[in-house]
Parts: sequence; C-alpha cells; structure tokens
Amino acid sequence: MSLIEELMKNNYLITPSAFYLLNEYYGRSFGLGQLIKFAKSKNAFIIDLTLAEEFLSSLNLGVGVPPEGPGVVPGESESTVGVEIVPTAYSSVETVKMGELSVPDASSSDSLDEMPVQSSESRSSISTGDTSSTLDVPATSRGIGGDEKEFLEGGSFISTGGVELENLESDVGVESAVGALPAQDETQTSVSDGFDVDSTGYSGSGENYEENSVGPKIIYGDYGVPIAYVEEEVPEGEKSYSVYSDFVVRPKEGFVYRARDIKDEWSLVFDVKGVKFEVPKAKNAAGKDGDLIVKVYSNYFKSRLRKMKRILRENPEVGGVIDIAKLSYVGKDEDVTIIGLVNSKRETRKGFMFEVEDSTGVIKVFINRDNEESKKFFQIMPDSVIAFRGRHSGRGIFFADKIFLPDVPKFKRKKPPLEEKVYAILLSDIHVGSNKFCEKAFMRFLEWLNGEVNNKKEEELVSRVKYLIIAGDVVDGIGIYPGQYNELAIPDIFDQYEALVNLLRNVPEHITTFIGPGNHDAARTALPQPGFYEEYARPLFKLKNAVIISNPAVIRLHGRDFLIAHGRGIEDVVNFIPNRSHHRPAEAMLELLKLRHLAPTFGEKVPIAPDPEDTLVIESAPDLFQAGHVHVMDYRIYNGVFLINTGTWQAQTEFQKMVNIVPTPARVPIIDVETARLRAVVRFDEYCEGV
Repeated sequence: MSLIEELMKNNYLITPSAFYLLNEYYGRSFGLGQLIKFAKSKNAFIIDLTLAEEFLSSLNLGVGVPPEGPGVVPGESESTVGVEIVPTAYSSVETVKMGELSVPDASSSDSLDEMPVQSSESRSSISTGDTSSTLDVPATSRGIGGDEKEFLEGGSFISTGGVELENLESDVGVESAVGALPAQDETQTSVSDGFDVDSTGYSGSGENYEENSVGPKIIYGDYGVPIAYVEEEVPEGEKSYSVYSDFVVRPKEGFVYRARDIKDEWSLVFDVKGVKFEVPKAKNAAGKDGDLIVKVYSNYFKSRLRKMKRILRENPEVGGVIDIAKLSYVGKDEDVTIIGLVNSKRETRKGFMFEVEDSTGVIKVFINRDNEESKKFFQIMPDSVIAFRGRHSGRGIFFADKIFLPDVPKFKRKKPPLEEKVYAILLSDIHVGSNKFCEKAFMRFLEWLNGEVNNKKEEELVSRVKYLIIAGDVVDGIGIYPGQYNELAIPDIFDQYEALVNLLRNVPEHITTFIGPGNHDAARTALPQPGFYEEYARPLFKLKNAVIISNPAVIRLHGRDFLIAHGRGIEDVVNFIPNRSHHRPAEAMLELLKLRHLAPTFGEKVPIAPDPEDTLVIESAPDLFQAGHVHVMDYRIYNGVFLINTGTWQAQTEFQKMVNIVPTPARVPIIDVETARLRAVVRFDEYCEGV
C-alpha cells in the first residue's frame, strides 16, 4: 500500500506537501510505526508539512535528499492510533401561581477562529491547518424516514489549528458542522492538489472499524446534513454548562402518596412502532425509485380514503353512498352521496367549487352560497376526506345540498366510574438545552412532585398523580433552525438527553412517565414519528418507569383513551382556516378533530413520510386530545372530547418574538383520569426567567 492508504487505514491523514516530502524516505529511512508514533506524541491525526519537517529533523534526515539506508527500524511495530470525533449533535379551571392553588369543585468556543472552514457548491471542506490544502468531506443524503448512518465511508476531519484537542470545547464540532457542511453524494475522499484516494481505504463503517477503536467519526442527520461533535476529548469538568447530574430530589419524608396504592392500569392502544408496513417493490430491474415513491403515496391516500369512508358511514345521516364513476347511472333527480378527497377548492361568484376524487374518478362539486352548509367551505382543508349529498347534473358537475365532515359523534357512551381518584399530568415542549429553558421552574416542579407542597389542596393533588405524559420536544435539539446555536445552553445533543434524564429521574417511582418525540427531538422529521433515535437518546431508554411512545399515540388510562400528538398539524390549520391562530391552539386542534386527521394537508408546512398506510387518521374518537408545539396553553371541550394544548417550559425565543408568539411557560395541567377533564393548573412561571 502507499503511504496515504496506510495512514488512512490507521485513521490518519496527510496533506499533499507533506506526502511529497515524506514519500521519498518512506520504507527506506523510516517506517509507518515511527511516523504514527511521532504524530501521536504531537497529538495530531493530520500530518502537514510542518509536522513532516519536524519528523525528518528528529531522524537527522535532510529535506529533499533521500538517504541511502535499509528502511524500517527493526522491532518497530505499526500501531493503530487516532483521535475519535464523537457526535454531540433539540371548563372552569382557575390557573393560579404556586402556593395560591384553588381547586374547583368540578455557548461558543474561542478556538473556533482557529478552525477555518471552506465550502463550495459541490463539496464541503475543512481546513487541515495547512494553507495549501483542504480536506474534502463526503456526505450522504437520507430520504424521509430512513435511518442515519452513524459512520460513513470517509469522515469529517477538524483542524488541530495548533490547539490541543483535549482543550477544545464540545461545541466546536457543532459550530463547524451546522451551516458549514452542505450535503453531497460523492463516494471519494480527495485531498486537493489533484491527490485522489478511494474513501474505502478509510475504515469508517467498514470491516476495519471496531466499536472500541479511536478515530475520526461523523454522523449525518436528516436529509444528509452532517453534524460533527467532540465528546471524550473534553474533560467533563471543563464544560461550561451543567447537565444537572448533581440535581437529586427525594420524596419528602412522611408524605403519603395515595397513588402508590392504586393499581397501574394503562395500555398503548395505538403506537406507530407497532405498525408493520409493506413497502412496494419494483416490478423489474429497470424500475425507478420515483415510481416507487408515487406508488407509496398512492397507497397512502387510498388508505386515508378507506379509513375515512368507514368513519363517515358511521354517521346515520350519511346514506346512499355511491362511487364517482357510477354517477352517470343515477337519475338527475335522485339524491346520492359521494365521499372523496378534496383536491382543491375555490370561491366563485355564486358559491363554492370543489374538485373531489375517489378511487374510481374525479368530479367537480358545487354548493350555492345561499346554502347554510356552504359555511363549511372554510373548515375544509386540502386533502381532507368529505362527504357531499346532492344530485349529479350529467354534465360533470355534482350539485351538493349537504356537506358532512368526518367529525366526532355528538354523544358518547358513559364509562363506569373509578373506585378512587387518579390524576395524570400533561406536559410538552420542555426544550432542555435551550438557554430559554425554565430550569429553575422545572426543578421546583419536580420538588413539588416529591411532596414539597404549600397547602392541603396541593398535597391532595400530588398524592394522587399516577401518570406523567410528555408530548414531544423534550430537548431543544441541534440545527433545528438558523441561528439556533447562539440560543443553546447545551450545544451537544447527547448532553441534552443526559440532562433531561438527570431531571426526570427525580420523578417519583410510582409515576409512569410516557415520553414521545417532537420536531426538535432526535427522531424522524416527517410524521408519523415512530420514536426517538436510540443512538442519540439512549439515556431515555434506560429511565425507570418510562415508556417511549410514538407521535401520535393513543394511551388508555383506566379505560379512558388519551390521544397524544406533538401538534405540528396546527401549523397547516393556521395557514388554511380563517380566524385560527397560534394564540388559540385549542381551536386549531378542534378543526383537526372535526376532519379526523392530525395533518390533513399534504405538501405544506408539515412533512409527511411516504408510508403506504396513513396512520395520522383519528380512527376512534378519544376522551382527551393532547398536543403541544405552539407553546401556548389552551383548552376546551367539544362533543365530549377534552382538547388541551399543554404549553411549554421555554421562555420566549427570538424567533417567537419575530412571529409574535407569546408563550405560557411552566404551567402544569392536572387531569382527572376518570372524567378526562382538567382538575387544576399549577403555575411555576414565577421561577422562569424572562417571563
């Protein structure tokens, strides 16, 4: 092998100028083991011209004149050494402040400047510290819903820049990766000045890489965005931030938890992780990936239509349903019902026009402006499934008299009472890692949960809390939006999850905690989200009494169904339905409930994964519908369903200031499981800075 290949095999790199200098001596006056040993003593894994000259000088070799000699020193062994770059990549209830509860009867690093980053349209480069060369870093892109590759062929290499690696802050890798490394699909790692080397020579994820070996490493996030981090090279004591490892709360001595004596009674009625998808296969070797994607989405909408038809047929007012293709066989004066996806809608001078499609055909549907039902025009989002009752004109237009939304039944069967009161706490959008995270308020909440209450009313509430549900955005994440790095108190995704777990471990053991992902979490970006990526959020999976759920999920608590979703569909509701805003999220949630779908519109703000089955349909009416995402606490009741947006634990960010969102942080809604209604709201916002 050449010197370059030998070095890459051992997780080292060499600049072109250093290669030209050393290659004349390699194998004749020194061996690979000597060179690696020298580089290790200098704490470097990139051999540049300066280091090469120092190495030759240490051997008393002149520069440019290859001496005569036997070569490798006897007994010198070749060792595999290197520096590992590990990823560190986000009703009538009175709300009162803590202690006044009323219960109703019903950072950056200085060394960044020493690490210049160069980039171009076709490839991303990070300086090696040698002004004459850069290292090209390969990147890959990942489709929606795919798995990230923890180690690619090739790697991401950070300049030593004359700085000792042990002294680098862990956020250096984040700063240089986020916003500086565009994705690419190249299969080679090349050194500039025309020196090309096949990246397979560098053992990233190949057979030469061992789990306990030390070497450069890169992890790619969603859509091929590379995220590089530093972990073990930074001593824990030198981090400028806390991961709350020293925060420990014990249950108050003598405090009586009545919930301990109440038997656990919960089950996951629906969880995306349990859904088995059968992905279509190409008919032959000439098939294209694009054809498969089209087929997958075709199956996706067929699945939605099939489920929605079943829901609409449960409405006793919907009858005489006929396929669109069979309308030509129906008399002009005969009332029939069609059910289909709304491809588009528009307002005309005399009324409203829809284009509706089912599995058999497409037709235009018109409803007169004078008809009272026409008001539902504004509640219908694109790609919703709606039923229309009326008459077919025979000229390709269906004149509707009645519009049926899927909706939830007006009346629900009463469920048997529980023997004893049991409560659940609903939270979302904790955003651990943000410099706006209300850490003091959250710590005070955990103390309160451990019995540090102010009065008898609070004691009664805390003693009966049996469940805790967290609906996404548990950490702030990394690289979620431009400029986020400047708003991170913990710039390491691994440390963010460690900090979260260090806080949640203080939840009393008798409380079962359900935790689902949101758009800031280390999870699939598109909906639905099956869960967290374990390689990032591993501490969560080790948390006692914690149950990882998907987004969405349905949890049955003592016979009551709680629909838990992060709530991204609210964004599209605000865009399409008049008089709906982020300031009143419960109203937007109501629109989703009426359409019986968590993200009805395809191709807008909410990304939807190309799964062959639509798992975002609300197939059964829940007792409670919880969401978050918009950071504003709001709730209401509709047709027996309690809807609640559970706010946040993050003070107002700069982005929220720009879009005029005023969050309501550090509020704890307590739900009476028996009635699936709000029992009380306890406020800790007085401990939240910036509120």
